[in-house]
Amino acid sequence: MQTETEIYEADRLTLLDCDKIKLSRTKSGFLSLNYDGREYPRIDATRLMPFYSKTTYISLCYENEEKELREAGVIKDMADLDSEQYRVLEEYLSYKYYMPEITKVYNIRDNMQGSIFVKTDTTSGEKTICVKDWYQNFRMLTDDYLYVCDAEGNKYFCENIHKLDKKSRSVLEMFT
Repeated sequence: MQTETEIYEADRLTLLDCDKIKLSRTKSGFLSLNYDGREYPRIDATRLMPFYSKTTYISLCYENEEKELREAGVIKDMADLDSEQYRVLEEYLSYKYYMPEITKVYNIRDNMQGSIFVKTDTTSGEKTICVKDWYQNFRMLTDDYLYVCDAEGNKYFCENIHKLDKKSRSVLEMFT
């Protein structure tokens, strides 16, 4: 009996043909993939450029029999998928990358022990966000875009801090 040999090249980008992709949700909520006749019972979709593009360069990865992470390939543009496949992938990515948007900042308190507490309004309601190592987890990715990762790994963003009210901008001024 001959087993299929897996060839893995880290420096090669394999773009998938969207016409051959068949994604479906498993009962437990994971994604499965049938690509050109090959079955991947559980895959993980990852945005390769999550802050700059939500629908291009989506990596589809799986674990092989040795529990090593391998890439089945990359979807260059989700727009090339048919509408049902687009919907399945978009739902998965929306759940995976859920980030409430910061819409107002009331105050920021520094506990002088390495954490700051940011009292905000977000698209998910009022939150006090605890940020440890604020220099790494409370950062401007561009001149406008604020990215925040709290002590529990939850992520928040403000797409354009210049569109916040004047008080919010003045509170943020010392920390951005």
